[in-house]
Amino acid sequence: MGRQDGLWLAISLGTVAILAVFWVLRRMKLRRARTWPAQFGRLDSTAVRLYSNGGQAAGSKFIAELKYSYSAQGQQYSGGLSRSFLLKARADRWIGNYAIGQRVMVRYNPAKPRDSVIFEDEQAGLRSGEAPKERHQRSPG
Repeated sequence: MGRQDGLWLAISLGTVAILAVFWVLRRMKLRRARTWPAQFGRLDSTAVRLYSNGGQAAGSKFIAELKYSYSAQGQQYSGGLSRSFLLKARADRWIGNYAIGQRVMVRYNPAKPRDSVIFEDEQAGLRSGEAPKERHQRSPG
């Protein structure tokens, strides 16, 4: 193996390791977020946009985005949820499940209220008009 091949191998392995760390950290955050306080918020906007990787069709994908706002600890905050799709029709179908102005259940970090997530499985009841069920009860104080 040449010197240049070894360099590319090291760069590739380093990139994969960094991506793996980010993926693990994201999974850990989402697991913790299931226990965060829940607050009703409002869906402010939806969009589907094409993301192109340098103009190459093989790297293209559609990003469906939801933007929402919520109030926590007396302050207003906003957040977003996005999903990637290979087909625009699937992105449009997913985004079609949400209407601007719709109530959304937001989970926020009590230590950093601007840090929030919405879980798709907690939104289904809101679309059908029923109140969502709390997964974890938090004791006061």
